[in-house]
Amino acid sequence: MCKAGRLRELYYAVLKGDAGAVARRAFGVGNEIARIIDYVSAHLHEPVTIDDMAAQVGMSRAVFHRRFKEATSMSPIQFVKSMRLNRAAMRISEGRTISEAAWEAGYASPSQFSREFKRMYGQSPRRWSQTAQAAPARLI
Repeated sequence: MCKAGRLRELYYAVLKGDAGAVARRAFGVGNEIARIIDYVSAHLHEPVTIDDMAAQVGMSRAVFHRRFKEATSMSPIQFVKSMRLNRAAMRISEGRTISEAAWEAGYASPSQFSREFKRMYGQSPRRWSQTAQAAPARLI
């Protein structure tokens, strides 16, 4: 896995976990980011828009986008994409087919999924699957 992919996974884990509470408070967003992470995680299989996320925390689209980016250094859409690809990578590592993993992560287009997966992880989903079968403990 490429360094950027590992950093994204670490970043997600920190934001979601108890240790992330300190970071979230330091950025002045309280539990809003945690609520969005939970919301997005529960809705990865369906379209999630900035308007949906903003409504979850009672903010306008513009305010939400600005505060989210300040807190995470990612746009909300980049964050959703990262979570989707993370979910798919985990599913592939667990033995799901690439098509199943893509669908469960909310991708309707296999070609879009493959492109975005390769961009994030530096290898195709098929190669990821082969690597996971050879050495599952090293991937995630």
